[in-house]
Parts: sequence; C-alpha cells; structure tokens
Amino acid sequence: MKTDVLVIGSLNFDILVKQERLPLVGETFTGEGLLQMPGGKGGNQAVQCARLGLRVKMVGCVGDDLFGEELIKSLKDNDVACSDIKQFGASGLGLVQILKSGDYCSTIIKGANYALEVGDIKDSFFADSPLVILQSEIAPEVVTLAIEKARQFHCPVLLNNAPARDIDRATLSKVDYLVVNETEAAFMLGYPVVHPEDALKAARVLRTQVRKAVIVTLGEKGSVVVSDDENGHFAAVKCDTVVDTTGAGDSYIGALSYGIIKQLPLADSIRFASEVSAFSVQNYGGQGSFPTLNNVQPCHAYS
Repeated sequence: MKTDVLVIGSLNFDILVKQERLPLVGETFTGEGLLQMPGGKGGNQAVQCARLGLRVKMVGCVGDDLFGEELIKSLKDNDVACSDIKQFGASGLGLVQILKSGDYCSTIIKGANYALEVGDIKDSFFADSPLVILQSEIAPEVVTLAIEKARQFHCPVLLNNAPARDIDRATLSKVDYLVVNETEAAFMLGYPVVHPEDALKAARVLRTQVRKAVIVTLGEKGSVVVSDDENGHFAAVKCDTVVDTTGAGDSYIGALSYGIIKQLPLADSIRFASEVSAFSVQNYGGQGSFPTLNNVQPCHAYS
C-alpha cells in the first residue's frame, strides 16, 4: 500500500489529571479526576492524519509493557501502519494537568522514545515520496538523519520543533514546512513571541532558513504563516466550550498535512487545520477527541 504520510516520532501514554489549579510548591492538592489514554506528538499526529483519510506509516519505539501495547492498539484501531514500531524497555509517559480553563501543563518522560536509533531509519520508508512528519521528542540524531534521507528521496518534510531544541542551519535548510508555537519560536530566535505581530516577525526570520513555509501557532490567537505565497495572520476558529487543549497542536498538524497532501492552497490548509483543532478541544484527551473528515467537512469545501 502506498504511504501518504510517514511519521517518525514519539509515542507516549498520557496520564491526565483534571484539577482546578496547579499546586503550590510543597502543597498537596486534590485533583478532580483521572484520565489515561494514548498520546505522544508523533502518535497523535499520525492518528489525526489517518482519521482524515490519509494512508499513514508510524515509525517509533514503545516499551515492552502494557502501555506499549495500548499505544500500538490505538494506532492500529485508527488504521495507522505499525510494522516498524519497536518495543524496548519502558514506554514514554506524558503526565498532564488539565486546568479548569481547558489549558494544560505536561511533563514528558522519554522512556522508549530515545531507543529509536539511526539504524532504524530505513531507505524503504521513503520510497513512495511521502510527506515526512517529525517532532523533537525523539533523539536529535534520528531527526537529523530522517531529514537528510527525506531530501535524498525527494520527500517533503514537515518539522514540528516541539519541545523546542537547537537545530543547525544545514538541517533546517532541508525542511520544507516548519511549525512551532510561540514558545518554541521564541526559543529558536532568542526573543519573546507573544502577539501575532511578534509571531509574524519571527516567522519572517525563520522563513529564510527553510525551504517553503513557516507557521507559528498562537492558540486562541490563531496562527501566522510566511511563505512565497502567503504572509499574514489567520484567526482561530472560535469555540463556545473549550474542555481540553491537549493534543490540539498535533491535531492542527495532522490537518495541515492533509491539506499539503491534497495540494490545497496553504491558506486553505491553515483554515482547515484551525477548524480541525477547534473540534478537538471540545472533548477530553488527544487521539480520542480528534475528528474524522466527516466531522468537519460538511460545512466546508476542503477536499
């Protein structure tokens, strides 16, 4: 089967605590509920792509434990190809605190994600010239090699530098689409990015370092894009009820990837990504809250 999207990245089992606020240092605070579900930026992005009807292969590593089994099961249930997922050691975990506002804080435990090695990245993965999606929750040398392989095989690359880390200019120059949020953009450039005007300035600087486009996401403030054809701010899709923003950025990237694969204008891809991520924040959790194409397409001409 031809692959539309190759996701090389992280798989974490998420443990989410619903609570009114964060505890103070030294304070024991009572949570209001507990949720457990598959996650990780790589897994989330793969699932959202698949739910929109794309043919997806996932490459990563989970633990040889019950968490790992659940992570693979979720991918298979969403029609993601999993034959190149390793099992070794203990699974990566995401410890997430969901606040009453719908905002969240998270701590990631790397676990098996860093057991994915450069030797696991095979030339055969790139044979169909799929869109290659990468994040920064796996070892940096694996990300660098995957980007180099993608260029060698003429595959477009979407890099989500999250959580943010230093990336050398030579590697960035092989990336087609760079997607970061305001915090990650600030890390990469060394100055604050708070308002859409800041984000647009940051995107213009970063655009000089990549092949096609830079997108900076701003949550409820929308997103900005700088490419050869687009240069501006896109408003967020308003939601009456925001329940949980966990995974919203991954949902956005999955939908953006759909637009890229379908060769939509970048502006339409961004509007569609905003619509899809807005749907996801109206329910708890990551993968379980992601929409299918039927959930978001009837009112829009995205196809």
